[in-house]
Amino acid sequence: MEAATTPLPLPLQRYRLFESHDMDEARESVARVFCPHKLLMLRPRTELDACHHSARLHRDVSLNYVQYGPAVQIDPGYLQDFFLLQIPLRGGAEIRCGGQQVDASPSLASLPSPTEPLTMRWADDSPHLIVRLARPALLSRLESLLQAPLRQQLVFDLGVPLDNPALAPLVHFIDYLRLTLDAGNALQPGARLAEHAEEYLMSSLLMSASHNYSRALAGEAQRSLLPRVVRRAQDYMAAHAEQPLSLADVCREVGCSARALQMAFRQHAGQGPMEFLRELRLDKVRAELAASAGGPGSGVREVAQKYGFLHLGHFAAQYRARFGERPSETRGARAC
Repeated sequence: MEAATTPLPLPLQRYRLFESHDMDEARESVARVFCPHKLLMLRPRTELDACHHSARLHRDVSLNYVQYGPAVQIDPGYLQDFFLLQIPLRGGAEIRCGGQQVDASPSLASLPSPTEPLTMRWADDSPHLIVRLARPALLSRLESLLQAPLRQQLVFDLGVPLDNPALAPLVHFIDYLRLTLDAGNALQPGARLAEHAEEYLMSSLLMSASHNYSRALAGEAQRSLLPRVVRRAQDYMAAHAEQPLSLADVCREVGCSARALQMAFRQHAGQGPMEFLRELRLDKVRAELAASAGGPGSGVREVAQKYGFLHLGHFAAQYRARFGERPSETRGARAC
């Protein structure tokens, strides 16, 4: 007679919130952690086998294990105040959020954004590990990384390929947190270590998963690698682009010799400081021309002279070389 095998414990079992075969109880219990939603069985007359385990890290992130057993449809609508990174441990799920749709699997997680309408169909035997991230905290973290306020809603690519090497640190950290919690070594709520864990998790997600701020974030990350003297010089020139700056002015501001500053720019920015200033001014001219395109506002000559381009022929040639069009085309066919 074979010895009975002991079933393996479920993930985060120490943090069990409920187990139920009742649809209404399961829906109401899950809604307490996430949000109100519709829950439908996709195969009538099957028995629900639902449970939910939830462990909070600090204030803004929790790890959750959710299962329903048979296939279900889940319609939360808008998540509103949180993001969800949903990882099927087995099976899969069809996820639709806004205009995006993915077939999630153990190698392809889903990351619905709270400002987009969400509907999901979980297949039979498709338990999920779900990371819940408070929306205000994640947006605040993104602003800190960008060093700028957000001007549009944060929307992630719905599919998150977990086998992408760029996501490996995030995936490994989530595994580490789950194993730590499973072992009973809970991060004490309010402890500095728990706070650091949340900060790292949010930063890692923002830096590795694709979203509509990824390009801006990559640019800021690249800039952060520049030596402090180069960044200070760039910031100074950006703040005084309308003024008649010389290389000596910039050197005096950052406390660096002209030769040292030029070498630092060449080595780390791929151009000289005055080249950077010229391109910066061209970008500002283009932004002002585009903002007033087809309407009232300063003409090309006035905007160019505002940023120190006094020879309009040279300015027009530099502008076309940088942007592939004449200034007057940007302005809306208004002549210089």
